[in-house]
Amino acid sequence: MKKIIGYRIRKLRQSKDYSQENMATELGITAGAYAKIERGETDPSATRLLRIAEILGVDVYTFFHDNQLRVASRLEEPGSFYGTASKSDILGLADMLQKMNREIEKIKTELEGLKKEPAKKSR
Repeated sequence: MKKIIGYRIRKLRQSKDYSQENMATELGITAGAYAKIERGETDPSATRLLRIAEILGVDVYTFFHDNQLRVASRLEEPGSFYGTASKSDILGLADMLQKMNREIEKIKTELEGLKKEPAKKSR
């Protein structure tokens, strides 16, 4: 159960684009101690779990119930996912796609301009 709770905490933290260092600072513990919680190596106290839930903006129930986690944050359990993306990853991807779309539109405009220009004669 420790590993599942740690996994769920990690996935929620990543979805909020928080670092382990940020979480550790908020909790008043070292980053190493916080990492052990996420890896399921230590059992966080009830008080610490409540504080983690508060920082992540979720109900502590989310750490214990599979359906609540999937419905609330669209996360999956270990072994059934293909990868993860943080908020900054998604925003970076969206920015890159917007830039690509602008470049595509420029190319289309240039091609339309070339189609409209009469062919130049060589001497």
